[in-house]
Amino acid sequence: MKPLNLVVVAHPDDEILGFGATGAKLVQAGETVQVVILSGQVDARTQRPASEELTADILKANGLLGFNPPILGSFPNIQMNTVPHLELVQFIELQIMHFRPYRVFTHHTGDLNDDHLQVARACLAASRLAQRTPAATAPRMILTMEIPSSTDWAYAGTHTPFSPTHFVEVGAEGVDRKIKALECYHKVMRPFPHSRSREVLTSLAACRGAQAGVKYAEAFQVVFQQEL
Repeated sequence: MKPLNLVVVAHPDDEILGFGATGAKLVQAGETVQVVILSGQVDARTQRPASEELTADILKANGLLGFNPPILGSFPNIQMNTVPHLELVQFIELQIMHFRPYRVFTHHTGDLNDDHLQVARACLAASRLAQRTPAATAPRMILTMEIPSSTDWAYAGTHTPFSPTHFVEVGAEGVDRKIKALECYHKVMRPFPHSRSREVLTSLAACRGAQAGVKYAEAFQVVFQQEL
């Protein structure tokens, strides 16, 4: 059975911003990528398209990279702090029970966006399900990712900084595919020097690549890894 990667994020486009090029590479290697978006309707977003158009954007962006159609939750956008923590945890636990992921990717807990924090905390709690429920399978690896326009916007001294420990070489082609997938989302990309501009996304991949001694990379922070 090919490894399944579960990507648990707060909003549509987070999965591409943090994981797009890496996910496409894993799919090309024969692995499966399953995205879970807790706030699938993202109804507080400025310049949000109509619901049907947003759903089409989600499917097109994920399909372009070879991901499975995402699981869309109905949790409130920019209000996840009003939802009981247990509800978020149990929703993610259902996905872990069903998909039995080899790896789990989620938000970094130092992101400026509070929804990202709530999802990350819930995902980390849910990842311990196997230690509470014998029928569950524990992920072999848990990683957090950086989301341009959230991770990089956190203020020093107020949030835990993102400290990457795992780098995935994606190449210029991987960066280009990631940007093309982001362009499937209406009004997500922005002109330079915004963090979601083509120039900044390419520069970030070059910077992460330089840290790892390759041309372009996406970076992650390993939270947990079970040795084989």
